[in-house]
Amino acid sequence: MQDFLQTLLTAVVTAALPIVSAYVITLVQKAAEKAKAETESTNAQRYIGEIAEAISDAVSATSQTYVDALKQAGTFTPEAQKEAAQKALVACLASISPAAQEFIESAYGDIKEYLTTKIEAEVRKQKLSYGIPIAAVQESASDTTAVAASAAAATAASYLQTAINQIESKAE
Repeated sequence: MQDFLQTLLTAVVTAALPIVSAYVITLVQKAAEKAKAETESTNAQRYIGEIAEAISDAVSATSQTYVDALKQAGTFTPEAQKEAAQKALVACLASISPAAQEFIESAYGDIKEYLTTKIEAEVRKQKLSYGIPIAAVQESASDTTAVAASAAAATAASYLQTAINQIESKAE
């Protein structure tokens, strides 16, 4: 009788072991996929925050150290505007981590194009937050430049919101 029970127990364990193992493996794989998705989402959110802060800081610093002085002297020309944009881009690139730069390139393509668009949007946002009327801004720049900057800012904001929504939907 004892041999029969031992044989029966061995048969049950032998039959159940692959089933239980498969279940545990599937459970571990799903947990790993969920952890990976959460990690990617967390990293993406961290990179987006880092990028937004770097852009805001670069625009503020360029405005404080370069643009304000030229405006007071009355020499803020279209060429100076281009120089200010270039200075903001260089400052922004210098303050973004290599991992965040890789994120931008993998998610959006050309990093300089992406940051230039975001810098233009940030300039507009800061002008609006300081109460500078957009009409005054448009009068100081050529109409083509103002329209292009406005369109670029709107496009950038749209792309960023779409990217954030995609990242959030993948995380769920």
